[in-house]
Amino acid sequence: MSTEQRDRTTTNSLSSRAAWLVGGVVLIVLGVVLIRVTQVEAADMSDDIRFMATLAMRGATFLFIGGGAWCLVRGWKQRT
Repeated sequence: MSTEQRDRTTTNSLSSRAAWLVGGVVLIVLGVVLIRVTQVEAADMSDDIRFMATLAMRGATFLFIGGGAWCLVRGWKQRT
């Protein structure tokens, strides 16, 4: 692959960067909302169900926050 082809494939527009950044922020906000909802809802559950729900929600929260951070870094590091 020549340098010209590589530059063309790695260079992204400002709108692409903005979409990555906004998507990352949205995912992080959803992760924080999920943490709050889980804390409120888990208080009313029995012990066994609360444990399983907490594990599932922590995994989903990790994906939301980790994915959001990845999107933010990808949007920030792209060349214009």
